[in-house]
Amino acid sequence: MNVIVGISWPFANGDLHIGHAASSLPGDVIARYHRLKGNNVLLVSGTDCHGTPIEVKALKENKSPKELVDACHTEFTKDWKDLGVSFDLFNRTDDDFHKKFVQEQFKKYDANGLLYEKEEEQLYCENCKMFLADRYILGTCPKCGADIKGDECEKCGSLLTIDEVLNTTCAICGNPCSKKTNKNLYFKLSEFEDEIRKIKDSHKELWRDNAYKFTERYLNEGIPDRCVSRVQQYGIDIPVKGYENKKLYGWFENVWGYVTASKKVADERGLDWNDYWKADRDNKIYLVHAKDNIPFHTVIFPILLLGTKDNYKMPDKIISDEYLTIEGEKLSKSKGNYIPIRYLLNRYSVDTIRYFLLSNDAENKDFNFTWEGFINSHNGELLGKWGNFVNRTFQFINKSFEGKLSNTEIDESIENKLKDLYDSVGKDIDDGEIKSGIEKIFDFISFANKYFDENEPWNLAKTDKDKAEAVLYNCCNIIYNINNILKPYIIESTPKVEKYLNKSISKWEYTRLDEVKLSSEIEALFIRYDKSLIDEEKAVLGK
Repeated sequence: MNVIVGISWPFANGDLHIGHAASSLPGDVIARYHRLKGNNVLLVSGTDCHGTPIEVKALKENKSPKELVDACHTEFTKDWKDLGVSFDLFNRTDDDFHKKFVQEQFKKYDANGLLYEKEEEQLYCENCKMFLADRYILGTCPKCGADIKGDECEKCGSLLTIDEVLNTTCAICGNPCSKKTNKNLYFKLSEFEDEIRKIKDSHKELWRDNAYKFTERYLNEGIPDRCVSRVQQYGIDIPVKGYENKKLYGWFENVWGYVTASKKVADERGLDWNDYWKADRDNKIYLVHAKDNIPFHTVIFPILLLGTKDNYKMPDKIISDEYLTIEGEKLSKSKGNYIPIRYLLNRYSVDTIRYFLLSNDAENKDFNFTWEGFINSHNGELLGKWGNFVNRTFQFINKSFEGKLSNTEIDESIENKLKDLYDSVGKDIDDGEIKSGIEKIFDFISFANKYFDENEPWNLAKTDKDKAEAVLYNCCNIIYNINNILKPYIIESTPKVEKYLNKSISKWEYTRLDEVKLSSEIEALFIRYDKSLIDEEKAVLGK
């Protein structure tokens, strides 16, 4: 089977933070699992390079937009690599391959009658001398009265047209907006409401509940046509006469990045990209993102695929996380209540970060990140349960049996439990239930620790050496397989375990350990973090 896993594209306007990591890591787990299953996987994402915020920031810093984008893309690429996200390609939307493909789709829409010209009054800032992109407009939601930025209300979830927003002001300078006549191209999104409703209903069991409900709300409110052209310096040229001074709107072109990135990789590897994206092929498509990106993945992207009339398959699984808060407060860069991924990587192990975020994945409700939870999770679970089980098993074998076991008698009940665990965790990951999968793994690790304690191999070694070896062999067989099941989740310690065992597995299926000959040099998988770090880290927030 051919599998596409697309992780949402971070915008080139600042560093990657813990929110990006939390909503993106499930995609890496899914990709790593499918590779172990032997499927052909393309894990793709990239830097979203075009938009007014980039141009405004470049102006303030006396740089070109490309200089800003280049710096961000370099940092993003390193952050994802160091976090262990196994991208086949982390691309960028200012890539020529992407631009050319997007322009080709635009021409198809024009030929298919999905574009129309509209002369309209558009919000303009007299002080900044520019037409304002939606995200640079502040105002009041007409439906609930909340303060909003752009055309989406976070409080009531309404997706508005910018004309509906009340009391508009420029987010850059704070002055009231005026209106000026502007000519633009619009895409007929509204023509696809019935088809999107059918897709929503047919995918109810495949999408996260929040994606289904949000999409239903957008449909009930009515999908408005969207402007596809904008006044901008840095972006993708519009291949239509009369629009040489404008660029394609970001919402239209950035979601195409999933296709262009995977097509680029496929072309480089001599693969047929149609096998991954077309409806008549053996494939599966996952889109992984945070809650605020739902409409772009369940409404906008499917419409763009349908509008080409090129037989695209609709995305199968929508893995849309709920929001992440930090110490009970909304994640906010302006208030300093955010944690850059690089900050975490510089101070903690990759497995610590990945384990905590994945074991608390915001699948059904918002997740509140706390430093107390982070440190205690590492010490109590990753170190205290898994690391402790591995370390005491291996150290005892090296100390009392010179690193070798001659009795490899298997406990069939344990063997069957491990086989069931492969099936159960595999199904969870395949379904996007990342948190459930790792919970089952650590429940089994608790069982393994109990098995070790109840059988007391340290005493058996004195009275019944053969039986002690059998118990220890079963512990090693558990470690061998649990370590393999953990590979999609944690990546730094799993190769160490295989090195200590002098054995590795490269597929997702129960494999019996045929012998035990341990490395003579075995170190603890994890260090203990002092609890004083909790107060230290909390003091850094806001600064």
